[in-house]
Amino acid sequence: MDEVDLHSDEKSQMVFGIRLGKNLSVFLICLCLTTVFWLLNAFTKDYSTELNFPLRYENVPAEQVVVNELPRFLTVKVNGFGFKLLSFYLFGSLDSLSVDYSSGIKKFRQGGDLSIIPKLRLEKLANTEIPSDIKIENINIDSLRICTDYITEKIVNVRPNVNYTTSGQSYLKDSITVSPKQILLSGPTSLLNKLDFISTQLLTLEDLDKSVSKDVDLDFAMNFSSDTKHVRLMIHVDKATEKELVVPIDIISDSTENNIKLFPNAVKVGVKIGLSDFDKLEASQFSFVVETTDFDQSKKYLTVKNVKSPKGAEVLDYSPHRVEYILKN
Repeated sequence: MDEVDLHSDEKSQMVFGIRLGKNLSVFLICLCLTTVFWLLNAFTKDYSTELNFPLRYENVPAEQVVVNELPRFLTVKVNGFGFKLLSFYLFGSLDSLSVDYSSGIKKFRQGGDLSIIPKLRLEKLANTEIPSDIKIENINIDSLRICTDYITEKIVNVRPNVNYTTSGQSYLKDSITVSPKQILLSGPTSLLNKLDFISTQLLTLEDLDKSVSKDVDLDFAMNFSSDTKHVRLMIHVDKATEKELVVPIDIISDSTENNIKLFPNAVKVGVKIGLSDFDKLEASQFSFVVETTDFDQSKKYLTVKNVKSPKGAEVLDYSPHRVEYILKN
């Protein structure tokens, strides 16, 4: 009896599996047919979409250069049947459009020229890459303005662009020197006329403890060029030390100069200097003054100013900052 029941259960499961398989097959067939009919219905309708065509600019005169920022892409809004658009996406290509500078409407501008490419001409360019059964609705540019300047040359200074730190008692004893100090730069006339210098690319140096010499590339802006591509920077580093000097105070004045006596008549100056220049540093290389041009006898003091220091020396402090005075008879 048990054996009969076991065979009956197996038969029932087999029948259920066959029915389930048939039902699943029918479901999948229906799903596929539904999807096909939906796609057929969907792609027979009109759709709008956007196409982005790369732009390529040609025939700019050799003696001129473009100075305004130009769009890299032309966005074209198109309309067509779904199947046509799908076919273009799958099998077409968005080749770059060639914008001919010489074909534009020419206008004179100071320092150069202006070429205007009308919207209609841009649409015609796009139409050459789009099938005839896909229509252009609009493009994102009303007109394309290409500004050019004539290329000229000018001698400009080179400015070092350096971030540095020194280690321990090291000391930058002199300004950073550049070789060559000037270069011949070529570029758009209107921009070059406003330019007095060109910077080097950033050079970062940390914990300097000795002098260094580095070749550094120049930082050319767009449309600028030179036969000189890099310069040499020399950074003069020395061991730092301090020296104290006594410097007489000079009087800058009108006719009252010979009638004034200062107390004290000199300042003590603390100077930071490179070790190699320690013995060369003298008080005569500094100038501290008081000014009596706007002399006011009601004031008890005159302010002392440091107006000259030798190259490579840093005045840390001086004393006094104010001095008393008396008028001599």
